[in-house]
Amino acid sequence: MKKAILLLFAAAFATSVAAQPDTLSVNKTYYPQKRNVEELVPVTPRNIVMLGNSLTERGYWSEYFQKERVLNRGIGGDCISGMIHRIDPIVEGQPRAIFIMGGANDLIFSKISDAKLLEQYERLLDIIARRSPRTKVYVQSLLPLNESMNQKQFGGKNARIVSFNKCLREMAARRGLVYIDIWSAIQHDGILPEEMTFDGVHLKADGYRIWIEQIRPYMK
Repeated sequence: MKKAILLLFAAAFATSVAAQPDTLSVNKTYYPQKRNVEELVPVTPRNIVMLGNSLTERGYWSEYFQKERVLNRGIGGDCISGMIHRIDPIVEGQPRAIFIMGGANDLIFSKISDAKLLEQYERLLDIIARRSPRTKVYVQSLLPLNESMNQKQFGGKNARIVSFNKCLREMAARRGLVYIDIWSAIQHDGILPEEMTFDGVHLKADGYRIWIEQIRPYMK
């Protein structure tokens, strides 16, 4: 009897874990709701897809690049495993290009190693390459933080971001992909300037202006 109860408990726990969105967001309802609304517009071979977390989500990409048929597939709180979880409907559309910016939430809010996170990132790239081989993939660097604006969450995390950006650069070179170094363009003394951010991570207009100019040559 005791064994049966334990088995039932284990099954219930496994079901509960499986049902959770594959994201680091503290709001567990937002992720599936946002994904549901985004996927109302199907991806086509004429589209460019911006894939990422809240930094991508908050950008008005279709307005920044009005001639390029850009679709925003950013979801606040998302991590690399979450992007793997929702990549299928994107690659089914065989988009012209995908710009990826992911990994910041993993590095800020978890203790995942660079090696393990890179393994997940490469799994995402493998899926894209296998399912949509003609899609051009751009690996965007992660952006710096302003640690002083949220020391509790961001303290010491810029070092993690710098380390992982190096991994991304090396991985992109190894795989023959374009690496876009937005970090260097936006940072000042190794941090996100206070005048470019609301809260130490999310960008004001001046931050997006820099990001836009860094990717503009590749949008054509």
